[in-house]
Amino acid sequence: MATTTQQSKGPIDFAQLQTQYANWLKRQPPAVEVAVTGLTSSVQGVFIGYLLGSMTSMDPGAAAKDNPQMATQLKALQAGGPWAQARNLGVLTGVNSALTLAIKKARKGKDDVWGAMGASFGSGMAYSIVSGAPNPIQSAVTTGAAFALFNGLFYQIGQNFKPESTDTEYERGKYMLRTLGYPKYQDNLKKALLTDNTIMLWNESALADARIPPGPRLVILHHLDTFRNPAALLKPAMPLPPMPPPAQQPPQQQQQSQ
Repeated sequence: MATTTQQSKGPIDFAQLQTQYANWLKRQPPAVEVAVTGLTSSVQGVFIGYLLGSMTSMDPGAAAKDNPQMATQLKALQAGGPWAQARNLGVLTGVNSALTLAIKKARKGKDDVWGAMGASFGSGMAYSIVSGAPNPIQSAVTTGAAFALFNGLFYQIGQNFKPESTDTEYERGKYMLRTLGYPKYQDNLKKALLTDNTIMLWNESALADARIPPGPRLVILHHLDTFRNPAALLKPAMPLPPMPPPAQQPPQQQQQSQ
């Protein structure tokens, strides 16, 4: 019986656990989501930093003894021991991840080079402060600026080599917005995850969450109603509301015109 129960449970699906964790994290308030994301990345940074610190604490050997420059670099890496490097790298990765998410949320999901540079500047300052550099204020600003510039450069290089991809899940919705005269709201569909599979389920609240104004929302919903209820097209349409009557001229202007 125990063997049957273990076989029915099967191995642990780490991909499913990761998906459940990501979904749970998205349901949390923004402050909690940012804090948990930073803490998770910080734990990973501490582990990697301690591992690297343990490796650099090894005996450099005869090659480093014969090379003064190599010996100096190894001493700099070994300064403070593995736990110091674990602390520094943990602060660097944690602050960077937290700031990246916070900036992205503050900018309504926009992800570009400026957001990456802002997060790198903050993480560079934090790294410089915990490292105990002399003249902490000047060193923090200098290190943050260097981190921001290098990360911005690498971000732009990565974007140039990034293959172009089309969002096939939003083609129908974007085409509909273009035909209705609202092309500037195409990016709103992706931010709200209004894919083509959900297009027939769009309603007032869904379009409002996508930050589409009331006027365009009414036009979009009216356009979708023609597809939801095609039988309504065969019914005689009621005339549009009449135009307002022309404004009456004052009596003096009427006599002058006569």
